Order: sequence, then C-alpha cells, then structure tokens
Amino acid sequence: MVGISHTDESPVPRPAAAAQSRVVLIPVINDDALCGAIGLISALDGPHLSAEEIEVVRQLAHDAGPILARLQEIDALRTKNRELTGVAQRAANVEASLAKTADERNQFDGLLKIGAHVQSNIAHELRTPLAAIRGYARMIIDGRTGEITDTQRDYLRIINENTNRLINMANWMTHLADLSSQQFSLGACDLLKIWDEALHKNREVLAGKSLKLTERISDQSFEIVADAEKLAYGFNQLIAAATKLSNSGSTITAEFSHGREQEVMVKISLSASGLPPEALNRVFDRSINSSVPAAAQDTDAMHMSLNAVHDIVGMHGGRMFVNSTPGQGSTLLFTLPAVTLGGEDKNNEQAVNISRR
Repeated sequence: MVGISHTDESPVPRPAAAAQSRVVLIPVINDDALCGAIGLISALDGPHLSAEEIEVVRQLAHDAGPILARLQEIDALRTKNRELTGVAQRAANVEASLAKTADERNQFDGLLKIGAHVQSNIAHELRTPLAAIRGYARMIIDGRTGEITDTQRDYLRIINENTNRLINMANWMTHLADLSSQQFSLGACDLLKIWDEALHKNREVLAGKSLKLTERISDQSFEIVADAEKLAYGFNQLIAAATKLSNSGSTITAEFSHGREQEVMVKISLSASGLPPEALNRVFDRSINSSVPAAAQDTDAMHMSLNAVHDIVGMHGGRMFVNSTPGQGSTLLFTLPAVTLGGEDKNNEQAVNISRR
C-alpha cells in the first residue's frame, strides 16, 4: 500500500504510514478493459468513507465505463481522421503535380513536333536554291556559257563541292527529323555497362583480326539519361567500323572522359589505320553506290556503321567527329550531353566535324 498526495513535489511512492490522507481507487471498466479510475481521498484524522458512499461511486464508475470508452473511440477517430485528411491532402498535391507534369509534357511534345516540321521545312528551303546553284555551276564548268579559264574552273569546282556538302547536310536534317519521330525510351543508364556489353558481344570480331583493345576510363560516373537500346546499337556499330578500319594485329584505344561542360566524351583511336582523303570526305555521305566492286564493299559497310552512330548521337543531342592522318591512324570521337547530364586542312590533318549545336 502507498499513499498519494498532491502536495508532493516529486511523486515518489512511499509507505502508507507516512501518508497524510487515505485513498480509495475504484476502477472504471468497459468490456473487461480498464478505461480509468476514480479516486476517493479522505484525511487520516477525518471520518472514514462509508460503504454506501463507496458503492455510489462504484455505480458511477460502472455507468461511466461505456461513456469513457466511447469518448476514447471518438478521440481515436478524430486522430485517425486528421491523419487521413493529411494523406488526402498529400495525394491531392501529388495528383496536381502529376497533372502539371503531364500538361508540360504535352506542351514539350508539341514543341518537338513543331521543331521537327520547322527543321524539315528549313532543309527543303535550303535544298531548292542549293540545287539551282549547283546546276548552274556545273553548266558553266561544262562550257555551256562559253570558254572559262582554269582559275575560274577551279573556283567553280570549289563552289560545286561546298554546295554538295550543304545539300548533304540538308538531307541529313530531313533524315534526322524522320528518326526523331521514332519512339524513344529514355531513362538513366550507365554508359560503361553498355560499352562492356557491346565489347563482350563483339569479342570474336576483334579476335578475328587479332586486334588489341586498351581502355582509358576516368574515375567519374558515366550515368546519363538516354535510350540504352539505341546506344547499345550505336556502340556495336562503332566497334564494327573500328574493326573494319584497323589493320590486323593493331591496337584500338577506347577513352571515356568528361568535357568542360560535363558532357560525356567517347574517343576511339586506331593505331594503324588512316582514312584516305576521298573516303573521309564522304564518310557521312548517304549516297552509297550499291554496285561497287568487292574491294570497296568493306569501306561502304564502314560508312553505314558510322552513319548509324552519327544518327544515334544526333538524336541524343550530341556531336560526332572523325579525324584521320594518313599513315598514322584515325580517331572516332563523339560527345553526349550530361543530363543528371567542316572538312578543313589543318596541320596536315583532315577532319570532319558534324555539329549538333
């Protein structure tokens, strides 16, 4: 037995003999569950509580049990209701956010479609005057307007070659617009994992020419947002092109790094190969003649592989470069934006730069 006093500063149990009052606790029970207790307190030097008084309080406790249990249920329901209200509010916020995201996506898809149409129209408008320029330049070269000097003929040939280059670029713009309309499955992917899978798939192709492949990969992450399936196909085509360009027993070096704007840079260097100038000038030319001799079929197959890589890189907003120094080797380089991310003689080196920006 212990005594309870409201005057105590610390409610520490103490012997009943030290208490200044008597306490009778009557439990409040409902369905065999304790809901509370009623305490009757009387002074030690006062009269004792009578049995009738205790019985009256016991009856009150009996009647108060269901009421107190119901009040506790109501309080629990109020607490649950507040929780459900919070959940409903959060769900409404998520739904509103999803609706806003869907609306923004629809607008973005619309802009992409408009951009594709604009790109196709620009390509068409470019081809028409360029074709006229090329046609008249050829007629002058053929002498239909009279005799011309050798210097004039050289200048006209330069005009004709650069016009052809611009027409090919316009054709590429139309081709890229068609490719962009294809279904894209974008998601976070690890470029190194895709590269490793492509190497494993092409290990027999590399071994067939006794090619040695070395890798130089930085410690940075190469996770980007892209279409993993299309990038895997692009890597397979890149390895195929590098294999066709390399001499038997030579070395291929693959480098993965990041640029100044954190864009991913993939560089494939071939130690014993070099594209001849005429092949370099048409490396992304799609007008490949199917009736070529067998000796040229490998070169055309290489062009088709590089064209595939070129298109996939362009669809992801990247850029592609091809550099070749005859007798020294070739370099295949492309960049991909980090989404978390002209043929000109220079130092006896020819380069093709197909820009996406």
